[in-house]
Amino acid sequence: MPTDFGDITAYHRHESSRYYALAQAARDAGDLSKAEYMVAMAARHAEAAHEQQMAMMLDPGPSIANPGQRSRWPAPQPEPSSIAPGRLLAVLRGAGHIATAIHKSVSKRNAPFQGLSLR
Repeated sequence: MPTDFGDITAYHRHESSRYYALAQAARDAGDLSKAEYMVAMAARHAEAAHEQQMAMMLDPGPSIANPGQRSRWPAPQPEPSSIAPGRLLAVLRGAGHIATAIHKSVSKRNAPFQGLSLR
């Protein structure tokens, strides 16, 4: 069955962008755990797309008819993956830390002072 491997790469890129959009929506809604999960899924699909693209660039494996014959050129090393998913996770964690600090600050401000209310 013939397969267009470019379609596989396009699928993974599409899914990656879809998960990034879902992560952004979850972050905007305040659900940071769901946003982190969506970012992880987006990163997996982005990595799969990158691996598929690199696999399409490589020569096919050695022929079964000539098992002892090796290529004289080494296989190209894959490029390092994008650091964008890691940065998005750091931003989401930072936003969570800020929200926690603000919540603690507001709750301390509204707490009674030594059991006495100022109101």
